[in-house]
Formats: sequence, structure tokens, C-alpha cells
Amino acid sequence: MTSKKTISAVEEVRVFLHGAEIKRRMVMNAEEGKNTAVFSGLPQDVRPESINALIEKGGTLMSADFEMDSFKESVVSTELKALKERYEKVKDSIKEEESKLDLLSSEEKFLDRNRKIGGDSGFDLKNLKDAEKYFKGRKEEISSGRMEAEKKLRVLGEEAERIAKEMGSFPSNKVRYSGKISVEFHSESGGEAEIVVSYYVNSARWTPFHEIRMTEIGAPVTLSMKGSIIQNTGEDWKDVKVKLSTGNPMLGNQQPSIHPWYIDLVLPQKVSASKMAMRKEMEYDECIAEKCCAPEPMAMPAASPAQMMAQTTESQTTTEFALPAALDIPSSNKPSKVEISKHVLEAELFYYCVSKLDTDAFLIAEIKGWESLNLLAGEVSIFQGNEYVGKTYLDPARADDSMQISLGRDRAIIVTREKGNSMATKGMIGKNKKALREWIITVRNTRNRDVKMKLIDQLPVSVNSAVVVEPAEISGAELEKETGILTWSLDIPSGGSVKKVLKYEVAYPKNGTVYLD
Repeated sequence: MTSKKTISAVEEVRVFLHGAEIKRRMVMNAEEGKNTAVFSGLPQDVRPESINALIEKGGTLMSADFEMDSFKESVVSTELKALKERYEKVKDSIKEEESKLDLLSSEEKFLDRNRKIGGDSGFDLKNLKDAEKYFKGRKEEISSGRMEAEKKLRVLGEEAERIAKEMGSFPSNKVRYSGKISVEFHSESGGEAEIVVSYYVNSARWTPFHEIRMTEIGAPVTLSMKGSIIQNTGEDWKDVKVKLSTGNPMLGNQQPSIHPWYIDLVLPQKVSASKMAMRKEMEYDECIAEKCCAPEPMAMPAASPAQMMAQTTESQTTTEFALPAALDIPSSNKPSKVEISKHVLEAELFYYCVSKLDTDAFLIAEIKGWESLNLLAGEVSIFQGNEYVGKTYLDPARADDSMQISLGRDRAIIVTREKGNSMATKGMIGKNKKALREWIITVRNTRNRDVKMKLIDQLPVSVNSAVVVEPAEISGAELEKETGILTWSLDIPSGGSVKKVLKYEVAYPKNGTVYLD
């Protein structure tokens, strides 16, 4: 039997959200009869049960086994080697500048000791002024040289610190075990044989994320899906085909069993007014993200066709993205980022203001058509022009037909909320007091275009039958009685303004107190 350790290369990787499947290929000269091909230097977290072997040429497979190899120094990536070489060069440059400073300091001390001309030394110059000029000029040169050397030292010190920090992101270069796969096969007549093995490791993963970019107000929106790949297998992946998969092959394939679901009666608990108010406030805050809050938006240019960067394959349970070009992905804690797809989408704009909480107007982009793009849940970074606006989260599981993102505050839309004619006590009705509150909300559009706005405010909601709230004037707002939320859908022309009045009365027992401000 012939046993050979021939160099193998990573040919393809399928990276999952947790873990990766690695495919390696080896070409060797087999002898007639039984042969063993040894794939050595593999990651030590290879899952033995995941190993698959195939003799593509020159033989018939007999067996494939995984075992831990002897102690071996971990492979230092080419990227880490380059960083170490750069770090040593920077340290040498620092030593050179420090030597320059020492020489300059020594020369300065020498000049100070010998500046006194004449005396017992017998040292004399025909022209005392020339001597003084020499000392003064050389002192200035020394001072200038010292400043330049100190500046270089600061720059070199910062670079050394940056490189050291980047080197720290790589796995520590310690002695460790490595794995090996031994593949036995039979060759009829010897000659060239090609052996392919694949195996699963835990030390790799990828995370989807997104970017939304709008070059200017009124322009189409570009939505890109990207992937962040991290692998700590101990070896660099060089010029490999990469597929990104949403599957998890280590979850198992045993279907779950269902059991009876028992329920019981739970008696209602008394909810305090403060808890009820908190609950309503939470519902109110959540309303901003709900589809019911979307006004009729301003139309933007129609979308152009999508630009797909990766070939997408869907199965019953997973989606896989085959990246178009081979990649180099170093073994490092530093992520490698790749673009998967890019889409130019139709978007519509409107303004949103919750005048009671914040009188600033927020520009909202409502993006349609995203739910059919094979996007994955993940963070979304938002850019307007070259400016980073912030983050949101995209969750396709919500299955909305539109997605709303905030593009920030627009100071050109001016909103004011001022107290109108209010009386602490309007009158007495039997055992009750009556209080009146009035708010005047004004929206002014100083933009050179017409805008749409969703203006939000609220009425108080009573959680006590002894306290009665009656709206006196809501200026045509849509009122949600359960929450007290008021919604105005406004069309405001360029240079125009809109005024809304909110007025309500609250009746309550005269021996009680109600806080309305």
C-alpha cells in the first residue's frame, strides 16, 4: 500500500450562518493496488461525521477517516506576516529617529561648552561676528532637526500602535493540534488520481447586512445586500469559490413531535393608571412603524432593473448565493465583506412629526417592492448622499408591502405647538369640575416644493370612569379612540402653512386632581 502526503488546496467553501463546508482537491501519482491520500494540516474542529470523499479520477474509494495529527505550529497567514514585517520596519525607523535626537542633543551640549571664545584655551577667531553667526545658525538647525525628528516619532508611534492592534485581531500563533483525513482507494493500473474531500467546521460564519443609499432628495433608492464573512480555521482561503447559504446542516433532520396544549382560566388583575398609561404610550410609540400610519406619499422616479451580484438558488428550506468571482479570505477576526445583490427601488417621500413629543419634522422614505428580492433579516445602514444617516433593521418576516426608513430631521419644515386659550377650571357641574385645554399646531413649508406630512398628536385617555374626556375640536383629525392618537394627513404647498387646533375638556370629581400638562 502506498501512503502519500501530497499538498491539497481549498477549492470551494460553502459558508453558513454558523459554520462552513470546505471542499479540497488533491492530485497524486497512484501506484497499482491500494493507496492512501493524506489531507493534513486541517482545522482541528472538523466534524468527522460530515466528511465526504470522492475519487474523481484514477481509482475506487475504499474508506475515509479523520484523526488528530501531532502537535504542529499554527499557520501564520500571509497578511499577518506582512503586518509583522511592516511593524519591524516601523520599529527600526523609530530607533533611527531616536538616534538622531541623541546626536542632536550631544552636538547642542558641545556647542554650549565651546561657545566662549578666547580665554585660557587660546582658541581665537579673526572675526568674532562670524563665530557668533556660526553658533547661532547651527543652534537653529539643531532645533529644526529636533522638531522634525519628534514629529516623525509621533507619526511612527501611531502607526506602530495601529499595526500592533491589527495584529492582535489575528488568532494567537500558538502550538496546536491539527487534523488530517486519510482516504484509502484502489487503483487498477496506477497513474494520476484526483481525490476530493469535503468537511464541516464550526470556525467560520457569515452575517447578512444591508445598505440603503439615496444620492439626493427625489432620486431613486439603491438597496444593497452584503455579507460579512469571518473564518478562523487557521489557514487562509486563497482564490476560492464562495457560496453563502442560509442553511444550518448541524441542526439535524429529525422532525419535531407535537403534544397536547393545555390552557386554563386566568382571572384579570387590577391594572394601575400608571401602568395603563405606560402601555398606551408604548402602543403609541410603536405606531410610527405600522403601515396604518403611512400617508399618501410623494411619487419618485420609477425603479430601474435590479443588478444581481451573485447567483441565487432557492430550495424548500434554504437560499444560497454563489459569488461571481473567486475570493481571498484570510483566517482572521477581521471580517471580509462581499456584495451579494444590488437593487434600485421605487421610493416615496413624506414627512412625519409627533408634535407633542418633538416639533421637528422627519423625512421618511417608503420603499416598495423589497419583499420579493430574497433579502435576509439584518441591519441596514442608511446613507443620504455621502452622509451616514443611521441604522434600522430589515425583517422580511414582517411581509409588509413597504418599508419605512427615516432620512433625518428637516429644519426647513417648521412645526410649532403653542398653548391656546386654556382655563384651569371652566365650571362646576354637580360634584365635578371641568378643565379645558387648547393647543394650536402650525406647520410651515419653506421648501421650494410641495410636501406631504403625517402630523401626530393625542388626547388623554381616561382609565377611570369618574374622569371623562370630551374632544371639543380636533380640526378634522382621524381619532383612534382606544389610544387617543390623532392623525392629520396634510398637503402643504411650497411656502405655505397649515394650522390645526386641538381642544378638549376633562370632567373629574372636585375632590380629585388630574394632571393635564
